[in-house]
Amino acid sequence: MDYENEDFQEKETGKATRRAHRARRVDAMQMWRNGTIDEKPIKERWSREFKNPRLKRLKNPLENFNAEKTVEGLVVEVHRRTCEVRLDSQTVTAIYRATTVGELGEFPAVGDYVVLGESSAGEFCVVRVKKRKSALTRPGPKDSHRRELTLAANVDQVVIVVSLAEPPFNYGFADRFLLAARLNELPCILVLTKTDLVKELPAEVKDFMEIVDKVVFVSSITGEGVDKLSELLAGKVSVFSGQSGVGKTSLINRLVPTASLKTGTVRFKDGKGRHTTTSSSLLDLPSGGIVIDTPGIRALGLLNLEPETLSGIFPGFFPDGRFTCKYSNCLHLEEPGCAVRSAVENGTLSKARLDSYLRILNAKD
Repeated sequence: MDYENEDFQEKETGKATRRAHRARRVDAMQMWRNGTIDEKPIKERWSREFKNPRLKRLKNPLENFNAEKTVEGLVVEVHRRTCEVRLDSQTVTAIYRATTVGELGEFPAVGDYVVLGESSAGEFCVVRVKKRKSALTRPGPKDSHRRELTLAANVDQVVIVVSLAEPPFNYGFADRFLLAARLNELPCILVLTKTDLVKELPAEVKDFMEIVDKVVFVSSITGEGVDKLSELLAGKVSVFSGQSGVGKTSLINRLVPTASLKTGTVRFKDGKGRHTTTSSSLLDLPSGGIVIDTPGIRALGLLNLEPETLSGIFPGFFPDGRFTCKYSNCLHLEEPGCAVRSAVENGTLSKARLDSYLRILNAKD
């Protein structure tokens, strides 16, 4: 970049270019990381016209908070810069600064147990997130440096909600949630909704039912299966996941009558669901236990899963858990001695299982 020409342009026109302004800025944080300055830096803030630079010192997350007044609570809802935290006697709004997130390495998530500091003005701030025993994640925004975002933390089981029609059963989507559950060593319950819309189960649904821990057929209209599902949820923290339009929100409204969550219909154009749940939230079941309702996302991230790991743990490939392919790094593509392809050829494994695996494997490339 020719900055001298830009300076000349500025002198001739009397108007500075924004690019020239940006080139003159000093990144104090980068200087600190590089060792150019010793102390934690001050953050420079400039006006749009590069006038009146102001210096703002970066604050310690614990600054202005009394360490003796910290309390522990459960995160029940998360917003952009705040989260709702349930304490023993009340639910409070707690802020988390950007510097706090930097120390944590993670945003607080629904289901997290956090330590709050209280200021002299009665404000609360998240100063620490306690260690998680499990988490359900999804891909972060494309323009974010965070590759994954946590949807829910500290769950006991995953409930995959899928519909038999409108929208039809999505094999690959269900597989991703099942994989996430297996990676966290969590039991998985498959909930099949809209049973009143089909006369016979599709072959791919029957195939998937064989590899999950438990299956429940429910209808939010007739109430079929709701009592059975309630028994499986009692006393546990269950995270509900499913695509938009499968009836997840309607089902939760039946399980938790006080929830009154907003529901929507599927789009006529493509049969896909409309998003009604925009963020994860925690709800108490009347009979005991907790439901964490997550947004109806269309994809679940498995970004940190190596292809060799995926090929070895994919549900249904090796019923006894023992890898039987000839080569330990077999990806079940065209390798000789592949036990998975042999099972498909002899009919002991459905081709739908292999096709679902290949879609996920190719999506990670």
